[in-house]
Amino acid sequence: MYPQLETEAEALEKATARALLPGAISKPASEAGKAPTASKWKRRLHRHIPVFQWLPLYTTEWGIDDFIAGVTLGLTIIPESMACALLAGLPARYGLCSAFIGPLVYMVFGSIDKVIIGPTSLVALVSVQFTVGRPIEFAFLLTFLSGIVQIIMGTLRMGFIFEFISMPVIKAFSSATAILVIESQLKVLLGIKYLVAGLLNSIGMLSSRIDDSNMADLTVGVCAIIFLLLLELLDRVANNENRNKILRICCRYLSTSRNTLIVLIAAIVSYIWIQKAGHVPYALSQNALATLPNFTVPSLAIVTPERSYSFWEVLKELNIGIVVIPIVGILTNISIGKLTPKGLVDTNQELLTVGLCNMFGSCVQAMPSSGAFTRYAISTACGLRTPMANLYLGIIVLLALSYLSPYFNYIPEATLAAILICSIFTLLDFKLPLRLWRDSKRDFATWLLCFLVSVLFGVEVGLFVSIVVTALHLLFLWARPEIRVKIEQLEEMQYIRVTPGNGIYFPAINYLRERVLKACTQADFKITVVIDGQRISGMDYTAAQGISKLSSDLCRQADASSSTLLILFRFPEHLQRLIDHTDNLVFCESEHKVKEFLTQESLRNGYINLKEHIRASIDLGYTVDID
Repeated sequence: MYPQLETEAEALEKATARALLPGAISKPASEAGKAPTASKWKRRLHRHIPVFQWLPLYTTEWGIDDFIAGVTLGLTIIPESMACALLAGLPARYGLCSAFIGPLVYMVFGSIDKVIIGPTSLVALVSVQFTVGRPIEFAFLLTFLSGIVQIIMGTLRMGFIFEFISMPVIKAFSSATAILVIESQLKVLLGIKYLVAGLLNSIGMLSSRIDDSNMADLTVGVCAIIFLLLLELLDRVANNENRNKILRICCRYLSTSRNTLIVLIAAIVSYIWIQKAGHVPYALSQNALATLPNFTVPSLAIVTPERSYSFWEVLKELNIGIVVIPIVGILTNISIGKLTPKGLVDTNQELLTVGLCNMFGSCVQAMPSSGAFTRYAISTACGLRTPMANLYLGIIVLLALSYLSPYFNYIPEATLAAILICSIFTLLDFKLPLRLWRDSKRDFATWLLCFLVSVLFGVEVGLFVSIVVTALHLLFLWARPEIRVKIEQLEEMQYIRVTPGNGIYFPAINYLRERVLKACTQADFKITVVIDGQRISGMDYTAAQGISKLSSDLCRQADASSSTLLILFRFPEHLQRLIDHTDNLVFCESEHKVKEFLTQESLRNGYINLKEHIRASIDLGYTVDID
């Protein structure tokens, strides 16, 4: 991995250490003022254009590793891209257009070294929900608008939104997508042609047309799946330290190149068959001419022989797709970033980078793109060092577009479907829900809800529902924070100790008052209340006024002499200024002062003795007997 940027704290610490070195020469004030500014701009440059961070440190060893990884990934992404294009309802060639422009842009601006931008089955599956039955130009315009939305979100620093998407939601989302992709490819394996949106509609259409299935397509697809699974087993040999080194290397590259090998074998068989018989009994992929795409900014209006669409009509047709696609596209990058050794992701930078990939991709007729877990696994296995591997990958895809496009017409569609099924199968994760069922029923319920809604109503609906449910849960925790209420003793003087777990804001203040009043009622309002504010991280004006009203709640009569004392213990000074003072409300900073107030209250109210079995410390859910 290329070196990580030092934080501002680390930079300050190093600067301080240098300043304390013996013999350090103090610089003039003018130079001292310029140095931090230059350093700040340099850090900003490294943050937003990471290529300037690792390129000056590039070595020959890194170059060799990146070249091997780039070539391997290039041979892998070609068949995957064609399969994803077919999943999105596009000719295979347009998948390759997404596979070269994205990596070249990400090489310069990408912040996660092992992310390889290109078409993915997840994004393709969501895209087809909004472009099915529409002219092909809708797919390119969807790519452009998705990029614009991502750039706007990154510029406005809206990456925090993705913190509301929990890991169970991402896992459920990925598993549901895997099932939807596998189901969508069953018709290709059976040689049935149709394109509908939604799982239930697809299953209904497949059931009604099962008699139209083609055994030749099924045979090709099953053979391809078996071939891919057998070569995937070579990974075990490659990871076996007891095997010969040369054998392990051969097995590793055979395994990582299995998609390319099956496409090559299937295409050769189809070519020979056509030369001898004139046609093949199974469906072949349809492709365009062998030319590089022209770089043109997509038109915001679409004109077809059937009808014309203005920009507003296009927006109406794409609906929420221009928001869903950017969110879905960035989710994978964030998940991959969390798998890296550092485990931290600059979400805003990723939004800007993926947005640029999609915006420039739309200019070469590309479909929406993002990172992929399969490519991440291959890049890790191949020893990728820096994003320079994207350059070699892009060159290989460009060469394929220039010289191999006509030969893509010999690739069976069932073979591409087999590649997609075997690639997406790794996203199925049912170990996590089993663990959540044992350890966290709430997270399991969130996972189950997201999974079922995504499968039945579409991944975009499932993602939206899951975010809403997660946000509601966070709001509930905000309104019902952890508050411990216990009766404790200090030198045999009893008091009600209230310990809020974190910040107290206006949704939670009534809950706090209810808990305290319930405890005081059980103690017949004869025990002093102490609220420990040491763990309170924040408080707003409404909550502060609520605490003042709590002191009024503790007055059972008009005069303060018969009221219960409310002690606010270890409250920060800035919070004390928000709280209005009352006759039975006092602040104190030490336990000695608390002891003084308790002593005064004991003399005024008399000593209260608890029963022996609850004498030390009791939960106020029990009845408190007053003698």
